[in-house]
Amino acid sequence: MVKRHAALAIAFTGVIALLVAGPTAAFAEQEGDVVTQAVTNDNFADALPVDALPYSNVQDLTTATAEDGEPTSCFSSTRTVWYSYTPTTTRMVTAGTLPDYPGIAVYTGSSLDSLTEVYCRPAYGYTPVTFEAQAGTTYLFRTGASFSEQTTFRLDVAPDPEVDFSPPGWEPSIFDTVSFWPSIYDPAGLGIASVRWDFGDGTTTDDQYPRHRFNADGDYSVRLTAWTVDGRSASATQVVMVRTHDVSIVRLGVPSTARVGQSIGVTVNVQNTRYDETVEVRLYRNQPYGYQEVGIDTQPVPVQPAGKTVAFSFSYTVTAEDQAAGKITFRAVAALRPNRDALGADNELLSTPVRVN
Repeated sequence: MVKRHAALAIAFTGVIALLVAGPTAAFAEQEGDVVTQAVTNDNFADALPVDALPYSNVQDLTTATAEDGEPTSCFSSTRTVWYSYTPTTTRMVTAGTLPDYPGIAVYTGSSLDSLTEVYCRPAYGYTPVTFEAQAGTTYLFRTGASFSEQTTFRLDVAPDPEVDFSPPGWEPSIFDTVSFWPSIYDPAGLGIASVRWDFGDGTTTDDQYPRHRFNADGDYSVRLTAWTVDGRSASATQVVMVRTHDVSIVRLGVPSTARVGQSIGVTVNVQNTRYDETVEVRLYRNQPYGYQEVGIDTQPVPVQPAGKTVAFSFSYTVTAEDQAAGKITFRAVAALRPNRDALGADNELLSTPVRVN
């Protein structure tokens, strides 16, 4: 009973395989209880016509052979199949296989002994076959590999190049030089001939890896265009937001003298003429091995006309250590929260020394 069920299962599988194969099967060869389907486009004369693009066809090369008199060109194989294509318009086309290691040869001609080779990719060449197909000309494709089984042949209009780039991961200022890194690829395999960057501020460059500085704050639509060697092109656009955040400490006010135990006032004046900001000011005083933090204050600093400032007020109690040193020098450091200050050099200021009696 078990053997009978197994035989029925094998027979049923063979019927399903025949139905799936459809028009790709010219005849069936009985090998025990297993049915294998022979390819229909095994010979030049039986080349499968490609009616429309994109085209894809699957063949089992284990049932294919190489025809007597078949050209070897840049690859020879004991298993090959044929396709034909006659375009109605002149255009670039790309042929490939999956897996991508079988060889592909392209010819024109009406018989095996009159073929003219147009292009050939050897086995394990991996790159696609791309060429200009002339309207009204019939092209014959021979593809195969001695050690391949199921193979998919594909033919399509040559795709545009793939173009992209990443905008800066931060907001540059007018003082920053921005580096641009493109990601460009030609899936048709012919390669990239040239690129053009348009930075959206009236300037362009043909450098592949440009560095650019924007002269004013704003939102710039940066566009990258790439052309292949045969003229196909594609573009990518990213918006670069240029913002120049900048505050400065313009005054650090301290008394001229102080005594031990006295609480003295320290005032830090911050100027801001660009964008409303939140500013953090840290106050330090000198010690034998650098500076020690003695205060921190964070507050909004709105845009002010030139000459106007926002005051950060601190109180400091003079110590015996200060008296031993004979003087106190304060250091103020301002930082934007959460923005990046474009010119950090003017965010820091030292006071005149406070003499300790």
